[in-house]
Amino acid sequence: MELMHDPSNDNPTPTPAQSITLAADWNEHEHVSEQIQREAQKLVDQVGSIGLAKMAIEVIEHKAGISVSKGMNKPTASNDYRQSGFLESLQDFETTLETPIISGELIDWAEATKLACEELGKILCNDLQDSHAELFSRILKEDNEMGSRVESLRTIDEELRDQDWIGVQQSLNLLLKSAGEVERDESQLTDQLNKTVDQALAFVIKARTQETAISTWFMEAFNRDRGVGG
Repeated sequence: MELMHDPSNDNPTPTPAQSITLAADWNEHEHVSEQIQREAQKLVDQVGSIGLAKMAIEVIEHKAGISVSKGMNKPTASNDYRQSGFLESLQDFETTLETPIISGELIDWAEATKLACEELGKILCNDLQDSHAELFSRILKEDNEMGSRVESLRTIDEELRDQDWIGVQQSLNLLLKSAGEVERDESQLTDQLNKTVDQALAFVIKARTQETAISTWFMEAFNRDRGVGG
């Protein structure tokens, strides 16, 4: 079921007729339990607006990186919010970075980490930029006083794409080259390895913080615009 808000309705609180319609819609879907129906209705009653309830759900979908298809079917991967794929790729990269290196397998580790970094970069430099641009546009549309905040977020996006990720990629390339030169005497590269991992993990933290910040200010823009939550 898709909650819709009729802008022509001067009263944002759902009327009894609207509530009956909502209940009827819910009952058409047997997989939606009575408990879920009650909780959904409670959300509408609490916020006093069907449209605002729908917006809250959209923000949750944005954070989770999933989209509920029409009719409240089971969650499916969203093409609108590409953060899901980015966060998964970011997690894969972080996991690779933190994987213990078995003696004699530094080259294999470096190659796997470099590949994970490249896959992450494909999303970072393409789909994610488009997704962020759309979110920034919606933030400004809802609250044009957030111009400076959006510019700050855009600056961090550029740093992540043009400086931080490229720096990590370069460090991994150098480490892989060095590993090939020292062959089995990997102890020579302990400092270089540690610095590379620290640099990469700092990038991961910054990227994840950026996603959280964008989600937070996206929600704040709607709250401030609609006078919700002070």
